[in-house]
Amino acid sequence: MEVILLENIRNLGKFGNKVKVAKGFGRNFLIPQGKAVPATKDNISKFEGQRAQLEQAVKDRLRVAQERAAEINNVQITIKAQAADEGKLYGSIGTIDLARSFKEKGIEVTRQEIRLPNGPLRDLGSYVIELQLHADVIATAHVSIIPDRKGD
Repeated sequence: MEVILLENIRNLGKFGNKVKVAKGFGRNFLIPQGKAVPATKDNISKFEGQRAQLEQAVKDRLRVAQERAAEINNVQITIKAQAADEGKLYGSIGTIDLARSFKEKGIEVTRQEIRLPNGPLRDLGSYVIELQLHADVIATAHVSIIPDRKGD
C-alpha cells in the first residue's frame, strides 16, 4: 500500500514522501494516527493544495518538541524503590513509573516517549534515559534509583 506521510517518521521517511508500507501498518497505525493518508489521486491533489499549511503544522510540532526537550534535558529524577542489600530491585522501574516521576516534577511526558532499549531498570544506581519527543528530537534526563528504607 502506498501512503503520503504527513510528518517525519523515523526509519520510514520525511514529510510529503510517498512510501510503500505494509497494509496493516498503514491501515492500523499510520492512517488512524493522522501520520499518513492513502496515496490516491484525490489525496495527492488535496495534499499539494494544502502543502503550505501542513508544512507549517509540522514546523510548529517540531518547535514545540524542541521547547519540551529544552525543559527536559538534564532533568534529575530521583525514585525510591525497595531493593535487596546487593542492589537488585524488588520489581523494576518501567516507563509508567518514569512518566509518573516526571509528572511529579511538573513535566508532562507520555510513557510512549520514554526509551528504555535494555528494558526496565532493575538495579539501584544512576541512569541516563532518552525521550523521543519527535522524530527529530531526542531529550535526555538523569534518573537515580535509591533504596527506600522503611525503617529510616
